[in-house]
Amino acid sequence: MQRVVVDANVFLSVLIHRNEKQNEAAKALLLKAEEGKLAVILPQFVLFEIVYVLQSTYGIPGAELVPMIRDLIAFPGVLVFDECPWKRVMEFWPAPLPSIADAAIVAIAANNRSDAVATFDQKLSKRLKDFGVAAYW
Repeated sequence: MQRVVVDANVFLSVLIHRNEKQNEAAKALLLKAEEGKLAVILPQFVLFEIVYVLQSTYGIPGAELVPMIRDLIAFPGVLVFDECPWKRVMEFWPAPLPSIADAAIVAIAANNRSDAVATFDQKLSKRLKDFGVAAYW
């Protein structure tokens, strides 16, 4: 089964409908997970990023986020990944990847031999092959 590490921006696109094209692509990814065609790897820190953005940018209170996060982590085909290979992260951050979150996503994908990373961050997506990781889109 294909294993895809998913960036926060993919989940945010589904939750807040900020871009119709991205929203549709993210929904299609989650539908494949629900159908058992792939496994979505959801790193723990991505959950923190999602909550932070929804609270700080969109003003959604924690009480409203609880059911959203519960549904997300219980969604069929979504596997919450709590481990972070910190030594590998430090190989990528702060250079060549200036974002520690991006470095951690790449490290998780590379260390666990994931098939791809799903992200709408075009800069990261273009750089993935440099680290031996495929872009999902």
